[in-house]
Amino acid sequence: MDVHINGTIVPHTLIDLGVAINVITKDTMLELNLQGSLRKTTIVLQLAVHSIVTREGIAKDVMVSIDSWEDPTDFLVLQPKAKITRYPLILA
Repeated sequence: MDVHINGTIVPHTLIDLGVAINVITKDTMLELNLQGSLRKTTIVLQLAVHSIVTREGIAKDVMVSIDSWEDPTDFLVLQPKAKITRYPLILA
């Protein structure tokens, strides 16, 4: 399944319909030129190992196309300590 954001194909996208949050890395957000949609947030993301992840904000109303489906989507923008190359975003 091809995922398109701003006309760009995003490879290696993890799509998990059982998850209730969409996540994108800050690096991927910048590569897709989405910084204009970034809004501040007070959300705190706690992982299963009880660590807290730093969030950069929420990218609001990003148009995501998957095959014939297109929908505005909000993403929680995270800045991981290590560069993530395998899955730059998670769609739920």
